[in-house]
Amino acid sequence: MAINKKDVIYILTKTDVEECAKAIGIKKLTELHYQKAQHFFEGFAADHWADALTDGLRDAEEELRGVDADVAEKRKK
Repeated sequence: MAINKKDVIYILTKTDVEECAKAIGIKKLTELHYQKAQHFFEGFAADHWADALTDGLRDAEEELRGVDADVAEKRKK
């Protein structure tokens, strides 16, 4: 089954892992580093994806309502 790139919201890439490693001072990564990063990322996604997704959706709704309220307020003036 092929995955349509438009349907993908996020994929963990080696670059993501490398940037995180750099941020915490790890300069040389091994295959074990990438494997562990993937394992923990998948574990987080499996355990907490619904909470994270829900939080993101609610945050977007709040921002949109705030923008809508700002636009409506400016129109009144």
